[in-house]
Amino acid sequence: ACLQVQSTKRGDPSELKSIFQKYASVVDKDGEKFMTPGDFVQKYLGLNTQIHHNPKTVQLIAAVADTTKDGYVLLTHKQFWTDHSHGN
Repeated sequence: ACLQVQSTKRGDPSELKSIFQKYASVVDKDGEKFMTPGDFVQKYLGLNTQIHHNPKTVQLIAAVADTTKDGYVLLTHKQFWTDHSHGN
C-alpha cells in the first residue's frame, strides 16, 4: 500500500492578515489586534462551540498558536500563521 502525504502551502501574508483581522477581538493601546483563546478556537477553528464547552480545553487548543505564551494569539506569531494556514 502506498501512503499519500498532502502538503500544505504557505499562506499569503495579506490573506492571513485579513483572516486574522476578521476574528481578533482585542485591540491594545497601539492598535495591534489580538485573538483570545475563544477567538482562535471557537470563532476561527469552529471547535468547542457548544454552550457547555470546557474553557480549559479551549485554552489548551489555543496554546498551540500562542507561541509567546502570553494568553493571546498574535498575527506576529508568524511561525504559526505561515505554517498552519486555515482554508477560510
